[in-house]
Amino acid sequence: MDALNVPYTICEVLVALGAVIGNSLVIVAFGREKRLRRRTNYYIVSLAVADLLVGLVGIPCALLASVGLPRHLYACLFTISLLVVLCTISIFCLVAVSVDRYWAILFPMGYARNVTTKIAV
Repeated sequence: MDALNVPYTICEVLVALGAVIGNSLVIVAFGREKRLRRRTNYYIVSLAVADLLVGLVGIPCALLASVGLPRHLYACLFTISLLVVLCTISIFCLVAVSVDRYWAILFPMGYARNVTTKIAV
């Protein structure tokens, strides 16, 4: 087992706490406030859910991997793969937000006519 890198661990824990608290607030606000339920905000909520999972699951997996845990090959591969998948999902959600905003700005009339909330969901 590798030694624990304290500055790295502190930074990871702070990032995880910020991700969990901040993204939880976004999800709660979206759930409580009906005026926020617009097509663009569904993309924001999907990004918040993805980032919440990174904070809850991905960062603890990264901390385990940094100290050489788990020791079993398949468990280690699963842990690292889960971290990669969660981060990739978060990146794809960010791309979806960017593409949505790009279309809305470049083609405002066509966007309003063709992109529905059902499509966003």
